[in-house]
Amino acid sequence: MPDDLPLNYWDSCVFLSYINGIADRLRDIDALLERSGKDCQIITSTVTIVEVAFGKVEQDRGELDEETGVKIAGLWASDSPVKVVEFFPALGEAARDLIRKALPSGISLKPMDAIHLATALHMRAVAFHTYDDRLPKFAEVLGIPIGPPLASAPKLL
Repeated sequence: MPDDLPLNYWDSCVFLSYINGIADRLRDIDALLERSGKDCQIITSTVTIVEVAFGKVEQDRGELDEETGVKIAGLWASDSPVKVVEFFPALGEAARDLIRKALPSGISLKPMDAIHLATALHMRAVAFHTYDDRLPKFAEVLGIPIGPPLASAPKLL
């Protein structure tokens, strides 16, 4: 990925919103996917591949849909606008440290969320995109904005 593009980290819930076709989110998601690799770069952790295993319709019906499976696989294909960051031991340690730092404040941080936050921090992302309303409280720790992806944000952050 080009070094000069701002990195926007996407939490798993952004990809699930895309897969599930959540109408009020798709305009921003589609616009940012279209721009990725041009004036920004969307990144996520390899753990996202595990978290985005099926869509809501598949879950509700208890059966898999080939079209949904193809759409999910396309997110991680080599020509995808999304670049995947490998998980490695130092990221695990950083995620563990975030969980430990949250405890004295009475904040519960789930392991997968900690992995996402630690990966964004490690990659020096300029924004962390999520629809999870529990995560914006970590913006100060990361030193970057945390919130939903908005295509209208300055410089497509």
